[in-house]
Amino acid sequence: MLINRVIQPLQDLRLSAVVFDLDGTLCHYAISIERAMADALRQVGVPPDLIGDLSLAADRYYDLWYDLQDVDSTLSLRERIWLSLLSEHGTNDPALARRIAQVYIAARTKSLVLFDGVLPLLSDLREKYSLGLLTNGPSEMQWEKIDLLGLKGCFDTITVSGDAGIHKPDTRVFSGLLERLNTAAGRAVYVGNSYEMDIIGASETGMLSVWVNPDGEEEPQDHVADAIITDVTELRGLLL
Repeated sequence: MLINRVIQPLQDLRLSAVVFDLDGTLCHYAISIERAMADALRQVGVPPDLIGDLSLAADRYYDLWYDLQDVDSTLSLRERIWLSLLSEHGTNDPALARRIAQVYIAARTKSLVLFDGVLPLLSDLREKYSLGLLTNGPSEMQWEKIDLLGLKGCFDTITVSGDAGIHKPDTRVFSGLLERLNTAAGRAVYVGNSYEMDIIGASETGMLSVWVNPDGEEEPQDHVADAIITDVTELRGLLL
């Protein structure tokens, strides 16, 4: 269902580029963090309550992800997250954190899928616009996702924050991608599911923004996003 709030019709603007976030916007994990945690703990052979209530631990994992994301590799990031979770519950065991992280990575990676309709949407948009992908995360991990999902050839340029050393919502990472697209900020729209990282960052760069908000969350700041949609494929009604 389209729940967009559009300040002015995006089709009426002289847009030349569309830039996307990756995780939660174009793709998702079919297995939740909580489920993957439970599976990893079970396979390693430790009690499921080793890190406390798994629902709360999943929320904490999400928070630690943003706190610790400036690392060199997938494993080091997830090892650090698991070591933090274990340490917060009285277990300071780097070797155990490494084993759990390895199992967790395997479970989550196997469940990574594109949202329905993403590839046809990107193909149709590319006939009218230049396309960019800008994603936060360690280089190794994000490029692995891009390759697994077959997205590399769908974009004119791709920026992974781990390569750039700058993370959203820093405006410099948005501006760097726009330079490679040879597009002015005012002629580009950014599409993402994180209000803080995507919408605020893009807006402060001078780009238009579309918030992918599947759960109908209240907009944290009035009139920052230029449109709000529940599913990325609803861009067809805004841009095509």
